[in-house]
Amino acid sequence: MPHSDAIPSSRPLNDQHARARAAFVARLKPGAHLLNGQCGTGEDLCWLRAEGYVVTACEAVLADARVASQQSGQAVRVCPLAKMHSVLPYDGIWLSRPLDDDVATLVPLLQHLATLLKAGAPLCFPLPPSGKISHAQLQQLVTTSGIALQLAPMETVSASTSDSSSQHANQYVMLLRGDHQAT
Repeated sequence: MPHSDAIPSSRPLNDQHARARAAFVARLKPGAHLLNGQCGTGEDLCWLRAEGYVVTACEAVLADARVASQQSGQAVRVCPLAKMHSVLPYDGIWLSRPLDDDVATLVPLLQHLATLLKAGAPLCFPLPPSGKISHAQLQQLVTTSGIALQLAPMETVSASTSDSSSQHANQYVMLLRGDHQAT
């Protein structure tokens, strides 16, 4: 198996989470500075650190942040994504949990996350399991809202499963920061 396709042995080859991870890291340089937002108990934080990235992590739930900190051996900021700030922009943002699918809160949050990224940097997150927002709807929302992000092509997994709720739970989307400033 080629190095770029290497997947941790704990994940099956057809795991869409692993494919999303591979697509995300393919856009990064070695040692990139990343934000792991909504890091939960730190599974993705540990993976990103093991891959050699410098990671800043945040989690709104104190108990989860403590577990993530213990699991990863690094501090985790206890704050919601909307309150994250950084002096220097990140090379990428990986969100461990879906964003809210309510347009009234999603648009301002995506605008905020765009300001935390360098030009061309990826933002990757799972779609909400509710299925209320699709890739196409997200693209429309980003385009009409003037958010400085654009949908990036990402390998999709065949929708051959009959359980559509679990299918939605594992669908990821990647947005890239445009060259212009968010307004």
